[in-house]
Amino acid sequence: MIYAGIVAGGSGTRLKSAPVPKQFLTIGEVPIIIRTVKVFCSVSEVDKIIIGIKPDWADITGELLDRYGIDRQRVLIVNGGENRNSTVLNIAAFIKEKFGITEADMILTHDAVRPFVDERIIRDNITTAMRDGLCGTYITSADTVVASQSSVYVDKTLDRRTLYQAQTPQTFPLDRLYEELSVLSAEELDNLTDTCSVFTRKGERIRMVCGSKLNFKITSKDDLTLADALAQQMQEI
Repeated sequence: MIYAGIVAGGSGTRLKSAPVPKQFLTIGEVPIIIRTVKVFCSVSEVDKIIIGIKPDWADITGELLDRYGIDRQRVLIVNGGENRNSTVLNIAAFIKEKFGITEADMILTHDAVRPFVDERIIRDNITTAMRDGLCGTYITSADTVVASQSSVYVDKTLDRRTLYQAQTPQTFPLDRLYEELSVLSAEELDNLTDTCSVFTRKGERIRMVCGSKLNFKITSKDDLTLADALAQQMQEI
């Protein structure tokens, strides 16, 4: 089976003015989390979509799924963890307990606050993971990037031609992901900034899938303003 794990356990601390976690804010009058889930629902190859959410927000998430007519047999809710990777682990553990895990099972892990992911990116992740086993979504770096230890002076200008920005989905054989995550300490789960890092830290190769500039992560007030304008424009077309 092909699963999508939607990581929605964050509290949106970088968007301090928000009255609710950012995944529940609306853009184009629709909650961000609903927009994200609907894209995965539109891809027929995805069998089950598992949302990892803070327990306090599970009931609200369920109410939103019902309000927007989302199939509750296909889209399920589990408790998220303390950080991104512990939430992914909870999702994988839930799948193992409820459905079992086989060598053929695959999981796409995706940030709930990337609502402009598209079907092409999702399908490219699926076909690439089927062929190569491990893959992630990336875009080239459009800006010059520098390194600075002091945050005051530039130490080094990095070669933009070799730099990429990581996005999601990141896609893996489910059995391998569960095995790797389940042996990590709480500190290791917290320190790894994305799920691909679980494998790259061991020297494993991640196949790169081409992402999109529109597939940005909503983390700040400016991101939210841009996302709302983009959502409104999409509705008008």
